[in-house]
Amino acid sequence: MNAFDLTGKTALVTGSTMGIGEGIARVLARAGAHVIISSRKQADCERVAGEFKAQGLSAEPRACHIGKMDDIEAMETHLRETRGGLDILVNNAVLSPWRTIDDTDPGIFAKALDVNLRGNWYLSVAATRLMKMKGGGAIINIASVAAIHPDRMLGLYSTLKTAMLGMSRAFALEYGEHNIRVNTILPGVIKTKLAEAFDEAATKMILSSTPLGRIGAPEEIGHAVLYLASPAGAFVTGAGLIVDGGLSIASH
Repeated sequence: MNAFDLTGKTALVTGSTMGIGEGIARVLARAGAHVIISSRKQADCERVAGEFKAQGLSAEPRACHIGKMDDIEAMETHLRETRGGLDILVNNAVLSPWRTIDDTDPGIFAKALDVNLRGNWYLSVAATRLMKMKGGGAIINIASVAAIHPDRMLGLYSTLKTAMLGMSRAFALEYGEHNIRVNTILPGVIKTKLAEAFDEAATKMILSSTPLGRIGAPEEIGHAVLYLASPAGAFVTGAGLIVDGGLSIASH
């Protein structure tokens, strides 16, 4: 038995048309899962799903703005009617305001809250209903090491990532009896657009402070997700897995 085999499983990965989300989706698809490629724009979903299919992977494009409750409800209905439920949800979509706390106005606060917390919460609630149809499932929330070590200019982002840790533990406690496992991954600096916001000096400091001496790749977060989503992680729930090359233990 291959404990990392996801053949026959359906996985929804939000924010999966670029960066970490796309890397996660690719790893899950390579493990045999049928992956729902999802982000706000259908054209982007179709582009990435097309690339997956060209590589012989099972993928389906489905736009969903998790900041909109109607989109979450539509996704739940679609998965119930076309897939008979859901096995894996990866909450990866995020809004990352780059600004000081003083410059965090109520409008951007509300928008970030809708996406980064409310959207993840209610999509997860919908997922639990779909997972009960399959006899269980796995929810993996993508947080950040900023949840435990806040970054300047990312105060709101850091705050809401900390909230995701609490959310994961609460869901793990409440839905464990339904064989639904809920865990969190805390990535460090990964090669994405967010990492590109750091200037040369900041990047040099990050590399010098990281024991492994490099920035991570999106697929490396995908491998961590695969562990938590597969039978290999069947006895793991309510956990937070740091995947940061050692940055969080060396620079604080």
